[in-house]
Amino acid sequence: MTESTELHADHDISDRRRALFDAYARAAQVVSAVRADQLSGPTPCPDFDVAGLVDHLVGAGWRAVSLGRGETPSGEEFPHVELGDAADQLDQAGRAAAGAWSDDRLSETTTMPWGETYTGSTLVDMYLSELVAHSWDLAVATGQPAGCDEDLAAAALGAARSMLRPEYRDMMGPGSPFGAEQTAGDDATTLERFVAFMGRSPSWRP
Repeated sequence: MTESTELHADHDISDRRRALFDAYARAAQVVSAVRADQLSGPTPCPDFDVAGLVDHLVGAGWRAVSLGRGETPSGEEFPHVELGDAADQLDQAGRAAAGAWSDDRLSETTTMPWGETYTGSTLVDMYLSELVAHSWDLAVATGQPAGCDEDLAAAALGAARSMLRPEYRDMMGPGSPFGAEQTAGDDATTLERFVAFMGRSPSWRP
């Protein structure tokens, strides 16, 4: 067992699978409202415009399915997805994820393409955080209502706090894969506190 396996496997096993599956539905809802004339617009993610973020969101959704099945993912870039197919792809991936993530899978480990080894429980937290964060990114980038179900926002915040270690921030450059934690106001919603923790400004607009 590697040091990184010990680091992640020794944590209590959380179970946020239900929230992960709900996050697919939220992502599909947001993607379905993106217009073709918005695809070249900016997003809170410095590496992605709207089109790139749609591709990334769908790709991450399918990667979480493969991880639930115990498969080791490659480090290849996610493929392009036509906007008209993206919401359906996320709906399909959500159903597949619900069938893939067994109870036993939560305690099993997988080594990711970047060399870190995680329990299934941590991977659920990771992809729950990713789906909710990028759904918010797309919503604010395309002028949609940014809010989501309170239970989903709370689960995403708990997941992010569980898996996002300080050394992950700006590890691959400013804001990548996570930027520095931002300030959320005293009256911030749970979702706004989550996106601030993930390195976004809750007030970001294009």
